[in-house]
Amino acid sequence: MKLVIFSLILSIYSISLFSQELQIKNIYIDNQRVFEPDDKDWFFGAQFMNFFHKTTHKYVIKDELLFYPNSTTDEDYIYETERNLRQTDLFSSVKIEFDSLGYNTYDAYIITKDRWSLYPSIPFGTGGGEYVYGAKIDEYNLFGTGTYLKLEALHRSENNIGWQGQVQIRNKRIFRTPFLFDFMLTSHQYKTIQNLSLYKPYINLDTRYSYGVIALNGFGSNFVYTPDSNMNIVPYQEQNIKAFFSKSWFRNDRIFANFAIEVNNSDRSSDKLRLAYDNSGKFLLMFSSVSQKFYPIKNINYYHTEDMPIGGYGSATLGKIFPIESKNGDNLYYVGGQGEISYYKDNLYLFGQLTGASGFWHSQGQYTYQEFLGLGFLRFSNSLLLAARFNQQTVWNWTAYRQLLLDNTRGLRGYELNRLAGDNRIISNIELRYFPDIPIWVINLSGVLFADIGTVWNQDKKIFDTQFYSSVGAGIRLHFTKSANPSQTIRIDFAYNTYDKKFGGIIISTKQLFSAFGNHDYKLPEVFGTTNDIE
Repeated sequence: MKLVIFSLILSIYSISLFSQELQIKNIYIDNQRVFEPDDKDWFFGAQFMNFFHKTTHKYVIKDELLFYPNSTTDEDYIYETERNLRQTDLFSSVKIEFDSLGYNTYDAYIITKDRWSLYPSIPFGTGGGEYVYGAKIDEYNLFGTGTYLKLEALHRSENNIGWQGQVQIRNKRIFRTPFLFDFMLTSHQYKTIQNLSLYKPYINLDTRYSYGVIALNGFGSNFVYTPDSNMNIVPYQEQNIKAFFSKSWFRNDRIFANFAIEVNNSDRSSDKLRLAYDNSGKFLLMFSSVSQKFYPIKNINYYHTEDMPIGGYGSATLGKIFPIESKNGDNLYYVGGQGEISYYKDNLYLFGQLTGASGFWHSQGQYTYQEFLGLGFLRFSNSLLLAARFNQQTVWNWTAYRQLLLDNTRGLRGYELNRLAGDNRIISNIELRYFPDIPIWVINLSGVLFADIGTVWNQDKKIFDTQFYSSVGAGIRLHFTKSANPSQTIRIDFAYNTYDKKFGGIIISTKQLFSAFGNHDYKLPEVFGTTNDIE
C-alpha cells in the first residue's frame, strides 16, 4: 500500500511532465465502509452502525468511470471521474491513485469512502413567526444502489396548513441506464403536487445527446397575498409537460443546440390570477455554450471538498408561444438570453449572471423580464472568509398575476413569512463565515455573522419610493462529518429585525442560506421570469 500511495504522489503531480496519456492495466475498486477501525471517529458502536448501511455496490462506481482496463487515458478524464463520483453524493471522500508498472503503464485504484446515508429524524424548524415539526426518513443510497428515497410527514403552522406528506424517489441511472428518474408527490389539505422527470442528462463531458420529458400535475388551492398582508385561498388546477432534445459539440468549450416543446393547461378560478403563459404551448430553440475549469476547495460553504467551477456560460433563445385550443392562452414570439462569468484569483471569487427576456407581438413587448445574480467571497485565511449574495428581479409589461415574497425563507431573516409581496424583488446577504475545524466526534462547528437587506415592489411603483428592510444577527452551523451532502448541515440563526426594532426569532433550518460560488451548468430551454412564490 505504501508503494501505491508513493506512486500516487509521483503520478498525479507529474502526469503532465512525462506523458499526456497513461496506459491503464488494471482497475481496482476499494469502497470503504462509513466507519473503519483506523478512522478518528471509530467508537464502540461503529460496527453496529455499519450494519445499518449497505455499502455502495461496485457497479455504481464502475458506471461513473471514464477510463477502463487495458486502455489509455489522461489527467482530464481522471479529474473528471473524481468530480463525477463526488457529485453522486454517495461518498464522503474520493481518491484515484496509481501504481506504476513501468513503461508508462499503471494500475489504477479507485478509493471511495461511503457516507452515512440513512437519516431518520424528527425535524423541527422555526423562523418568520412560524414553525414546523414532524417525522422524516431520508435514505440517499437505498440498498447500496445510489437510489434516493424520502418519506416525510410535517405539521406546518404557516397558513394553518397542518399536516403535509411528501414521498420522493430518485435514481441518476435507473436500471443502470443513462436515464435519470425522479418522482415526487407532495400533499396537504389545500393542494397536491406530482412531479415526474425521466430524461438522459449530460452525464459527462463526452455525452453528446440529452433528451427526455418533465411533467407536473397540481390541484387544490393556492395562497394569494395582498399588500395589506391579507391572504386568500383560491382553487386551481394545472398540468404541464415538457419534452426536449439537445446536441452538444466539443469537450471543454462546449456548444449546445437545444429544442423543447412545452404545453400548459391551467384553471386559476379567476382571470385576475392567470399566470404568464397559462394555457399556452411553447416551441423553444436555444443555442448555448459553457467553458469552465474546476478547483477543489474546502471551508467555503462546508468542511468537505467542493468542486468550484471557474469560467462562463451563455445562451440565446428564440421561440413561439401559442394558445391551446380556444382557451385564454398567449400568442407571442419570444426572445431571451442569459450570460454568466466567474473569476477567482488571490482568494477573491466573483460570479455574475445577467438574464433578459421578453415576449412580443407586432413590436409590442409583453412579459419583459430582467434579473441579475451576483455571488462572491473574499478569503482572509483558511478558516475565515466574507461571503455575499445579491439578487435583483424586475418585470415590465407583465399583465399576468405575479407574486414574489420577501421573508425568512427567501433570505430576509427575522421577518414574518408571507408578510411582504410584490412583482419585483431585491435581496442581498453578507456573511462572515468562520471554520475553526474543531470536530466533536462526527460533528464539526462553524460560525456566522450576517446582515440581510431587501425590498419588494409592484410595477406601478418606482424603486426609489419603496421601503427597504434589513436584519442583522449571528448563527452557528452543525456539520455532519460523515456526509458531504449540504442537507446534513443544521443552520441555526439568531436574527434582529432592524425595521420593527425587535428580536426576529431563532431560525432553524438546513444548508447554508446561500452558496458563496455559482455553477456554470447546462440549462434546458425555458421562458424566464415565471417563478411565483405560492407558499
